[in-house]
Amino acid sequence: MLKKRVYITAVTLLIASGVFTFGQWRWLVGAYPSVAATETDELGYWLALVDLETQPESLRRDLVDRFQSELNQGWSPLTTHQEDENVNLGAYQNIVAHNVEMLTREWFYYRCEQYTQVAADQNRLGFIGPQVDTVLLWADVYSQVSYPGQAASEENAFDLFDKLDSWILEAESDRHAGLNLGIHHSVLYWLGINRVDSLSLGTRRKLAERIAAALGGGASESARSLELTGVQLEQLQENAFTLIEAWLLNRSLEFADLSAGQREAYLDRQLETVTQWQLEKLLTGGASDLGATNHGQLLKLMSQLAIWADRAPQQHREAYRLLTRELQQYALKKLLSLQ
Repeated sequence: MLKKRVYITAVTLLIASGVFTFGQWRWLVGAYPSVAATETDELGYWLALVDLETQPESLRRDLVDRFQSELNQGWSPLTTHQEDENVNLGAYQNIVAHNVEMLTREWFYYRCEQYTQVAADQNRLGFIGPQVDTVLLWADVYSQVSYPGQAASEENAFDLFDKLDSWILEAESDRHAGLNLGIHHSVLYWLGINRVDSLSLGTRRKLAERIAAALGGGASESARSLELTGVQLEQLQENAFTLIEAWLLNRSLEFADLSAGQREAYLDRQLETVTQWQLEKLLTGGASDLGATNHGQLLKLMSQLAIWADRAPQQHREAYRLLTRELQQYALKKLLSLQ
């Protein structure tokens, strides 16, 4: 039904223009060129004139490879050749959005599948680096489709990343481990080459929740097999503390709304959450085996709490100070009870 509706719309638009070329007819009647033979200025037609869900997986994966190559050379799939005014990709917003999401999911499955075949001694960083670069470029495309006429932003880029969990659940259960490994290593690599403190506070707060979920899902445990460089590990450590600061800001706002009788149980849950992150393994690239030892790893954070509270946003500073003060006292009590 979707393909038929797109076909009728496309024919109507072309009739209205009064111009038909062989190149346009072949797309409308389904006589598509191969992906390799498609001219660069016609690559966008795959998004606007073809229902990719009805095409073979092999074709979608050929498109993933071709699009990745073209994106890295500055091409955008949402524009056509300037001289071709008869097919405007903006007129096919629904099918373009559908196909962009379809190809994004295909890219995720395809690259994670390939990544599981790359052994740790075969330069995993060499594989995952270009993939992270590409997905950030593709995130801009995804954002433009989701928000027509708006420039890509930090906030709406999360629309793409929020899809990952659902795509894992949709996949066969025997693929979940490989998909999670791909996500975890991508997160660790990204944190090793970027400065999180350059992002807006709102973005850091959202990112902190996503990273916390990844850590809870075993990202620290898989750090050993990625083998980040020393410089990357230093950047990862700096970013980890920046995100913990933002994560605690989120928790402080929750904590301030609790009654006195609810606060101890809340602190206990948060301490357990941080313990499960296995920060020692994360910050040493998996080289440490101390990450699961009770609450000992929290001692490294205690010295930072007062600093973070003093530089919290003015409207949230008292809530942050309340949480950090109660957290320090509660953590100390827990540590003393273990001796």
